[in-house]
Amino acid sequence: MNLDFMSLKTTSVAAVRGERHKEKILERQKAQELEQAMLSERELNPYWKDGGTGLPPEKDEAASVKKVTVVEDAGLSWLQKSYQRMKEQAEREKRNFEEIVAERYGSMEVFQSRLEEAEKVASRKENYYRSGRWKKTDYSESEKEKKEQHMKKETQDEDDRN
Repeated sequence: MNLDFMSLKTTSVAAVRGERHKEKILERQKAQELEQAMLSERELNPYWKDGGTGLPPEKDEAASVKKVTVVEDAGLSWLQKSYQRMKEQAEREKRNFEEIVAERYGSMEVFQSRLEEAEKVASRKENYYRSGRWKKTDYSESEKEKKEQHMKKETQDEDDRN
């Protein structure tokens, strides 16, 4: 009798899983190294610098979602966003907020007047849409009768064709 089958190498399922896990870890490390190699030290996106993911931190994510822009708001959302950016710039550069506003708009009063004007126009448009512009018109009795007669006439015409 030949006992060659006893000389075969055997491996357990746990050992195979361990090897696969090690291979996956090595592949991930290689992928990360490739990403790091592709990133330039002249990268402009600050979230990619210093091993970042390219996305802003989660705390800023909640703040950016809180306000949805409205179409035809007379530039109100744009001015509010500009205000927020100027505030952030003042904090970042440690400068006076009014100086930054003066650079962009001439003076704080000019910016505030534009903002107030946009708020007035936006509120008027919002009231216009809420006032029932899209409501179904309520027909008077005579118009209802005309409509019913017209419908009867159409059904009679269809019956005559058949």
